[in-house]
Amino acid sequence: MKTYCEMTDGTFTCDDISYQYRLEIKGRLNNAAGDSVYVYLSNLPDISFEQAWRASGLSSNTDDYFDVKDAVLVEMK
Repeated sequence: MKTYCEMTDGTFTCDDISYQYRLEIKGRLNNAAGDSVYVYLSNLPDISFEQAWRASGLSSNTDDYFDVKDAVLVEMK
């Protein structure tokens, strides 16, 4: 979804913004046959599965989305 790089200091960059964490958030949506995995680059140390799926674009409420300085979705598995 987005190209990102891991830096030598262990941080990550995407679209010229630096992030401290790469989080793989796994869970199951209601009535889904299997688990979903959301990969976020984040300056937040923890993102719940509910926050992750809502911010991925599945919520119609834009208040559920992260500010790009806080977190960005880079992969969905």
